[in-house]
Amino acid sequence: MLSSRQQNDEVPYINMTPMVDVILCLLVFFMAATRLYDWDESEFAVSVPEVASAAPMTAAPDDLVLTVIRPGAVAVSETTYNLDGLATFLQEASRRYANQGVMIRGAASLAYQDLADVLSVCDAAGIRNVRLPVRSRGEARSVTPALLPD
Repeated sequence: MLSSRQQNDEVPYINMTPMVDVILCLLVFFMAATRLYDWDESEFAVSVPEVASAAPMTAAPDDLVLTVIRPGAVAVSETTYNLDGLATFLQEASRRYANQGVMIRGAASLAYQDLADVLSVCDAAGIRNVRLPVRSRGEARSVTPALLPD
């Protein structure tokens, strides 16, 4: 009776250690037995694509912020340009980076003609990536005094 009770109390289990040992030994065997190749580029005939002109890949520059101060006067950073000087500046920027972006800002009280003049200069300089920022009428108005026309 005692022996049958002992057999019922023992829970069968599978010992995984020998199986893991065998798998690791097989892994080491196949790693050692496999011929590792030193690939030589001359073994393969590869035709690499060619381009007419290649330039180094660089990040695109930030958009230029043009602030129309008054008719015929546009500020870029700390420098103020007339329309002719702005055209020269934008042509140089377009020459450095073909897809140069421009954001044109100005006071709401400026005439539409002032904006059209700056847009025309951008078009003549070859700049096609132009943005005009606006805000909704409900937003608080915080106008910098330097941006107001005289």
